[in-house]
Amino acid sequence: MTTAFRGNSMKKLGFLLLGTASLALAACGSKNADTLNESEAQNVEASALNDLAANAANAELEALGNQQQQLEAENNANATVPEAVDANATSPSKVEDDVQGM
Repeated sequence: MTTAFRGNSMKKLGFLLLGTASLALAACGSKNADTLNESEAQNVEASALNDLAANAANAELEALGNQQQQLEAENNANATVPEAVDANATSPSKVEDDVQGM
């Protein structure tokens, strides 16, 4: 009796596997056009990339603007500090006079 029961269960299992495979192939083998055209999908991707590039460019411009402001602030701070004069330095006019007198 167990031999007969095993034969039926194997038939059921085979039928189940065959039905599942048939449904899977039927779902993949559709000849209808996709609901979203390829060109539309590419346009969406291109639009997304353009948005990302624009955001990155704006962030870079903002960072450069901040850097420029920092550099200008440093230059203004350094401009108010007087330069130290070297007492041993020769003035340019003295050097020019010496060269012309040769």
